[in-house]
Amino acid sequence: MTVREFIEDCRKRLLPLYDEKEAASLASRALEDIFNISRTKQLTYPNYPIGPNYVPDLSITPEQVIDRLCSGEPVQYIAGFEYFCGSKFRVGPGVLIPRPETEELVNLILSDLDGLKERHGINPYKIFDVCTGSGCIAWTLQDRLSKQTEVETYGCDISEEAVRYARHQGIGTNNLMPHTSRFPMFLKYDVLNGDLNMLKSFIGKLDVIVSNPPYIAEKEKEQMHRNVLDFEPAEALFVPDDNPLVFYERIAGMAKELLRPGGLLYFEINPLFAEGLKTLLEEEGFKSIHFSKDLAGRQRFLTVKQNLPNQ
Repeated sequence: MTVREFIEDCRKRLLPLYDEKEAASLASRALEDIFNISRTKQLTYPNYPIGPNYVPDLSITPEQVIDRLCSGEPVQYIAGFEYFCGSKFRVGPGVLIPRPETEELVNLILSDLDGLKERHGINPYKIFDVCTGSGCIAWTLQDRLSKQTEVETYGCDISEEAVRYARHQGIGTNNLMPHTSRFPMFLKYDVLNGDLNMLKSFIGKLDVIVSNPPYIAEKEKEQMHRNVLDFEPAEALFVPDDNPLVFYERIAGMAKELLRPGGLLYFEINPLFAEGLKTLLEEEGFKSIHFSKDLAGRQRFLTVKQNLPNQ
């Protein structure tokens, strides 16, 4: 099968699932990420053959890739990775695929913490990524901030599979952590039912808590694509219709106990529940609450500052 034939076959067979533009984009990405055939090469050499004599270490056939895409399986699971903030993160069944919106959250944090060393002094800066999934937030913050100062980063997730992925992101061919030997520490922890005192004794006081928790209401499922519904872990995505802020409420309670005075809490949020979340945080006693929009203009991020002693 040639590059041209692969793209044409993908476009034809994927049309029941995707529109023509999405189908072509998936075909091109599969060629690049699975068969290591760049977009430029796809355009320049459309008759380039895909096979073991031409693609090194080929462990899957083009036909198998198309079959898996037609089942709705995300191309990231077939390739085994997704890009996030310029680095490759391993993903597979049981772990949420990182999204571009979450890159915006990380960039917001990095912008807020620019010049960290001058402000913080010699003590390690401590960050906790709650509902870490693949660990992409924790790893990226550790990687970028460790260029400025000493950083300790932690992450937790209820899923053993997610924790396993997160712990191994810095091993092998990934281009993370080239300048430091300190890796993030990940633990299995149930945010809704876990022992907060145990967590507090293990981690201590924190400077930043960040979370992209489950926030999609069950009623929103009908608007979602089957490549998400049938393959990505539901526990990382969905919350009950009658209590969509359940994770935010619990994490806000954790923040009150774990954040140092003036410490920062960052959330990725569902725009549908932005005002309800603001009310919840105000009722929890937080004074400084600030929304930020994503690139599509939606209320997508929330920054909360831990109250100072005189507040």
